[in-house]
Amino acid sequence: MIIRLIAGMPMRGQTDPSWRGALADVDAYDLNDDAARARILAADGLVIGGGVDHLLLGRYRGELTAFVRAGGRVLVNGQVVKPFIDDLAVWRKLEFRGPQDVRPHQVQPHPVWAGIDYRDLHYRTGVPGIHSYERLEEIGVAGFYGRGYHLDLPEGASVVTGIGPYRLPLDYSYRIGAGEVLVHGGNDLESFSDDGYSSRVLGPNLVAWLNGGHGSAHDGAGRAAASSAALDNSTDAAGPGTGTATRRPAAGREPRRPGAAPRIGLLHCGAFQPLRTLADPALAPYRIEPVYLPEADPAQLADLDVLIVGDRLHQGQLARFVPAILAALQDPGKTVIVLGENKVEQWLPGIGYSFRPTVFWMWRTGEDNGTRLRLPEDPLWEFFTPWSVSWHHHGLLHPRPGARSLVVMEEDGAESGSLLYMDEVNQPARLLVTTMDPVYHHGSGFMPGASQLLYSLLRWVTATHAPRA
Repeated sequence: MIIRLIAGMPMRGQTDPSWRGALADVDAYDLNDDAARARILAADGLVIGGGVDHLLLGRYRGELTAFVRAGGRVLVNGQVVKPFIDDLAVWRKLEFRGPQDVRPHQVQPHPVWAGIDYRDLHYRTGVPGIHSYERLEEIGVAGFYGRGYHLDLPEGASVVTGIGPYRLPLDYSYRIGAGEVLVHGGNDLESFSDDGYSSRVLGPNLVAWLNGGHGSAHDGAGRAAASSAALDNSTDAAGPGTGTATRRPAAGREPRRPGAAPRIGLLHCGAFQPLRTLADPALAPYRIEPVYLPEADPAQLADLDVLIVGDRLHQGQLARFVPAILAALQDPGKTVIVLGENKVEQWLPGIGYSFRPTVFWMWRTGEDNGTRLRLPEDPLWEFFTPWSVSWHHHGLLHPRPGARSLVVMEEDGAESGSLLYMDEVNQPARLLVTTMDPVYHHGSGFMPGASQLLYSLLRWVTATHAPRA
């Protein structure tokens, strides 16, 4: 049995190929349940999704390491910010100027990549009608596979894939005891198993490799027992208070001085994207307070002036905070910003949603995906550029009457929904909602427009937020 630890539900519109039936998807927060954790650690192999909570995984570092030591195999996806298995290397961003700077190259053979043309990984696009590698290189549609590298690799590690002309370590593997860890420093490796490319074999190859991790002397029960023993002898690797905002009691807080900067909180679930975003030195002047949902108290939202509901939050963790967010909307002294992929139609009053497929590469190809800017005299446009709101989106919103749709989708000559809107009439607080996901892409180091949107949001809310009386 192979278990894939995921951060809740996948993005809307995603479909799984038949080979993925060999992977059993399990919510990563099930690790917090003793019985569920025992079942997870009895698997033959583990896949750790790139959206999983690194702070959560760090809490079980001893058990995950023991799982490998006893013969298990693990694929680690994404950009490791806080190592959660012994000897994992921290991911580093690569400064690149063009497609060749991020081109992947085989360094050492590995059975997971057997039979794959690396060009199909580099130029994986989804751009309709463009099949020429030369044309894709010309328009700069490349780099989806990886945009960083690893240093300080563990002793004995084997570099599988190098990135760029210097073949810096992107994918690598190393052994711990009888098992093996395979690390892909980019979007989930299994997502590159595309039927139209040589990479279609990647998924089946991965399943075969993960299934090969067990041996007669290392059955699942033995690995689970070894992992449990490791936890008994280890300390909490995440450390006290990691990723959590400093808690201040709501009662007795001094009112904010007129002209003082607003207190801004970012709600997140410990994935690498918000952790890397929060570590961005460019955001330091805003003094953003991290609100790590698995550990935070919803009552602490009352002390914040600005709530940023980070994109792609785990729906189970978010649900605990929805009442506090809705209460914040009743406070005229607050601004609430809700970012994309949060199923707002299920908890924000009166909001509708329509799915549309994401056009990932329009910011490179220049194609018209229907995005239109509206209300050019609106004060918000003093802080936002067209580039900051035109990179891509995740579906359409249908706000309540009176809201101002500033970025919309036009289809067949008619507006079909909103991509970003402001509502200052249906509740006392100021509310901005979008289907764009800037924290995810800024933290991933991908799509410059996403970074511009994030910076613009912070400039706007800091400059325009009215202080409390």
